[in-house]
Amino acid sequence: MRRYRYRTPALTGPWRDSHDEAVRDAVKAKQAQIESDRPAAVKWIVPGRIEERNSEEVPSRAKG
Repeated sequence: MRRYRYRTPALTGPWRDSHDEAVRDAVKAKQAQIESDRPAAVKWIVPGRIEERNSEEVPSRAKG
């Protein structure tokens, strides 16, 4: 199963089951907005993207 989350230089959202849920998280965090004339288009307020991974992938752990 694929999982999605938004990532910007300042914030990273939680993993979600759909791309749309990740976009909604970014909008709620005021990192992006939906363009009203193109509902499928995301306009990033800050540089950002939606990350995608397979849920079977093991998340990497930060070394510190």
